[in-house]
Amino acid sequence: MEIDTVLERFRINRNLPYGRYRLSAVFEGIEDSPPMSRLLQENSNLRLDSVEVEITEGVLYMRVDAEGRLLINREYLRNGDEKHIYLDLIHELTHLKQLREGRDIYSPEYSYAERPTELEAYANAVSEARRIGMSDREIYEYLKVEWISKVELDKLAERLGVNRRFSEYFKHRRS
Repeated sequence: MEIDTVLERFRINRNLPYGRYRLSAVFEGIEDSPPMSRLLQENSNLRLDSVEVEITEGVLYMRVDAEGRLLINREYLRNGDEKHIYLDLIHELTHLKQLREGRDIYSPEYSYAERPTELEAYANAVSEARRIGMSDREIYEYLKVEWISKVELDKLAERLGVNRRFSEYFKHRRS
């Protein structure tokens, strides 16, 4: 499959009101993503047609809750960068797989940037970011989130093999 093909077929239903939906009602084409194929092969308990999505104001971007529901901020869904949403979806579906395997995806034993489940989820997203042609600068921008410090961000980038020399250029995350 060509690099661009997955993103060309990836569709976001950006105008849904608050509420609960099946994943396929919100996103089309994610099943064609190479990381999704791997996740589905690795865990027979993960079925995309069973993923419940809740569009809400209760999160900044998107995350998986303790019950395995994918929570997505409505404004992020409506206005977020398509590549960032695509990568976040891969990241969060990795967490859903981990949760269904019985892993603690929110273990307080580790800081956010050192938590094994976060590193695995980010590794999947970064690998896909590289596959679709994103530069280290773009990936570094993608990794930047409000809840980690610059020191943690740089540590995360280093662990994921993302060049940190761009770190001074980024003051804000996804707009």
